[in-house]
Amino acid sequence: MYINYGNYQEDIQEGYINKSVPLWINSCGTYKLITKKEMPTFRPKGRLDYQLIYIHSGCGHFIFEGSNNVTVSAGNIVIYRPAETQNYIYYGNDTPTVYWIHFSGAEIDNLLRRHGLEPDGRVLSVGVSGEYVQLFNKIILELQLKRDFYATQTAILFMQILILMGRINRNGEHSILATDRLEIEHATDYFHEHYHDQICIETYLKKNNIGKNAFFHKFKALTGVTPLQYVLDIRLSTAKRLLENTDYSISDIATIVGYDNALYFSRLFHKHVGKSPREYRSSQ
Repeated sequence: MYINYGNYQEDIQEGYINKSVPLWINSCGTYKLITKKEMPTFRPKGRLDYQLIYIHSGCGHFIFEGSNNVTVSAGNIVIYRPAETQNYIYYGNDTPTVYWIHFSGAEIDNLLRRHGLEPDGRVLSVGVSGEYVQLFNKIILELQLKRDFYATQTAILFMQILILMGRINRNGEHSILATDRLEIEHATDYFHEHYHDQICIETYLKKNNIGKNAFFHKFKALTGVTPLQYVLDIRLSTAKRLLENTDYSISDIATIVGYDNALYFSRLFHKHVGKSPREYRSSQ
């Protein structure tokens, strides 16, 4: 027995190619072997579209042209390009959980390259993250429900996956444990929810029984910035949107994004944006 959970775009043949848009999602799903001993796939002529396979847990066994059996463990992806032979197998004893997605588009090679997936690359380490699972499941749901603009939404969600994979691969974030990653994800969720409050990082860490030095190191590795800079970036980006899309006063915007002193907010905004809030608004 295995769980096969996924869906396809409506009314299109397997391997459909759409080059009228930069990125098009044909299908997406997940496999999880429970009692089935093995699950092989062999496509000697490959497919017309691209396939990305993400190993979330366990492992898979792949045979690439010119190589022996390659075991791909959790936290890695495999890329198949059009017309490439696909030969791989999952064994129940390895308890694999796998996500797969088929896609095409006019900008695929450039898109993959920009996110660290080189044309000759086969296997790429991208780490184990619950974010991947959430994004893949959202794509599957969009394909199942087929709500308005679902084709655009599935492409956007897959772009988020590629961005996350590129960041992790480039910054070496895959070396961080899944539990540590979850800890940072909880912190960033908290910062997004409470950025307008007087956030004290030390109080947050103490309340959640988290060591300061280790937390700061992991946070910087995953986000590229310190926790204070992360909160500041949220506040400044929110302030920009309010300046662009509302007629709120500078004082009101300062309060909304967490600053009681409008003059201090204006100076901070100018330091990091290069313009005062008033100048920024008039330039939009």
